[in-house]
Amino acid sequence: MKEDRKRWEERYAIGDWVLADEAAWVIQRGRRFLRPPGLVWDVASGPGRHSVPLARLGFTVVATDISWEALRRLRERARSESVPIFPVHVDLEVWRPRPGPRFDVILDTYFLLRPLFAVFRESLKPGGLVLFETYNVDEIDLLGGDIRRAYALERGELWESFGDFEILHYEEGVLMTDDGERGLARMIARKTD
Repeated sequence: MKEDRKRWEERYAIGDWVLADEAAWVIQRGRRFLRPPGLVWDVASGPGRHSVPLARLGFTVVATDISWEALRRLRERARSESVPIFPVHVDLEVWRPRPGPRFDVILDTYFLLRPLFAVFRESLKPGGLVLFETYNVDEIDLLGGDIRRAYALERGELWESFGDFEILHYEEGVLMTDDGERGLARMIARKTD
């Protein structure tokens, strides 16, 4: 995805999204379920908005992203704070972690690639958590958002995709965020087997 890589390289190079430091709502809400130490996969991590807080809690974080610039910035932050974060440059449309359950937590915020749902299931240890937060179709249908429909979950899609997990928290619809109303789906789920 050369065009995706180029777009994100440009955004991070000019500083867009670089200074965002408050962890996503799903991490704040999910904190009571998190049990460090353990291994976290931060999917499409960017420059570490979520990786750094998770590493500060005592997790080791594998941070994957398509942007070299984002990962360079993340590597600098991890070094300056002496936290265990391992940035990995990947195109998530083709890259997969080694087979088998190895992660205690998988975090996916504002990145939707449906084929990864099966990878999350395989890569998560029994008892491990999926923390997921991204746009749903309410962002387009009700709020007139300009995201592509392919990048928005259908209503109920996230619940159906992980319905055999223990759902610890789930909400979707038009939700209030620091940026105002957004069409979102949020889930904290535990793998039961």
